[in-house]
Amino acid sequence: MIWRRLDSLFTRLLLVQLLLAVALMASYASLFKFDRNAAVARLVAERWAPALRAAAGWPRQAHEVLHEVRRADTLPAQRLHAPLATPRMAALDDELRHLGMPVQDTRVEGGSSRAGPVVWLQVRSPDGSSAWYGFSDAALLPHIPGGLLAAVLLAVVLTAGVSWLFTRGLTQPLNRLNERIRSHQPGEPAAAPSPGGRPTPEVAGIESAYAQLLQRLEQHERERALLLAGVSHDLRGPLARIRMAASLLPEEPASVPWRDTIVRNTLALDRLIESFLDHVRAGELALDQEVDLAAIARSAAAATGHGSDALAVQAPATLPLPGAHPLLLERMIANLLDNAFKHGRAPVALCIEDRGALVVMEVSDGGAGVSGAQRDQLLQAFARGDAARHTAGAGLGLTVVARVVARMGGTLAFEQRDGRHVVRVELPRRTPAHP
Repeated sequence: MIWRRLDSLFTRLLLVQLLLAVALMASYASLFKFDRNAAVARLVAERWAPALRAAAGWPRQAHEVLHEVRRADTLPAQRLHAPLATPRMAALDDELRHLGMPVQDTRVEGGSSRAGPVVWLQVRSPDGSSAWYGFSDAALLPHIPGGLLAAVLLAVVLTAGVSWLFTRGLTQPLNRLNERIRSHQPGEPAAAPSPGGRPTPEVAGIESAYAQLLQRLEQHERERALLLAGVSHDLRGPLARIRMAASLLPEEPASVPWRDTIVRNTLALDRLIESFLDHVRAGELALDQEVDLAAIARSAAAATGHGSDALAVQAPATLPLPGAHPLLLERMIANLLDNAFKHGRAPVALCIEDRGALVVMEVSDGGAGVSGAQRDQLLQAFARGDAARHTAGAGLGLTVVARVVARMGGTLAFEQRDGRHVVRVELPRRTPAHP
């Protein structure tokens, strides 16, 4: 979860802006430090150059103020740092040479925090000899101005705030669009863009393309449903006439097997047509009623014709469920029970629990179930598992179940528990915004 947050577009944009701001401030601080070193070195050189010239025996001007410097014929015995130990010392050495001081070598000795470091300069005298001259100056101490530090901190805070607002403004329309796409349920019209400011042209283009794609998909689904419903409805007429003609056949021993075969096949075709119509209804019937799920479950269980030894039903006395349709719930339960008896093994159990904001329904049987690789495939229309190859059906039972569950905002799961195959359906109690 933490890695996903760090990998988000918002975090990436914010980090890029902050890193860019830090890089710019670091560049500015480097330039400021360079200029400050040059300025301090110039002041220190101008302050000590007259005294160094006078100590080395070079002519000086009368109005110059002399400061006391130390003198040593050889390099002092104290432990000295490497020459030009800091950029400021390097700038001081360059500035002294620029002022005409005959500096031959430079050493820096760490001084106290008040006096500053001791700078030892090997200066050549007019007679050609040289000696070491040292002085201390607190200006050479490393120092970060309080005003500069406050300005940097203020700039960091302002940059972080502005970057956060800017990045949030860029990513919020994408987050709203993502929520709209995730909350859209099959069969529902596309939700209107939520108010929240004018989106950028790129986000507006994505929203427009998504709305057009959704319209095309809905149009395709309507045309497919209309074709399937029309063909299924038109087929029922000829099937009814075939059954009627079969019933009018003479009651002769030779014709009875043929008549029974005709009736059996027409009934099988009628069940297939009913499956097609269930598939169409699962995406079209409005979810705008409050139904008693417990009563529908008992009715669907009774319609299977199995006794209590083969089918056990456990449900509360009543279980109102808003935002539903009785026919869709009945077909969902009937398909789950039909699959359990056809492809599983008795006894079959239907269990419904009321958990407040959630309704849980489980259909279990003693069969082996299906493998994880086949589960997603079986939810597709007209898909059938290996165990169902030799049984009647169109492969729409679980597809209808999945469509109804998705439209009601629930979840469908397959489990293996205590040696039994369990199909688990969780449905929230809600009133959908779009029936």
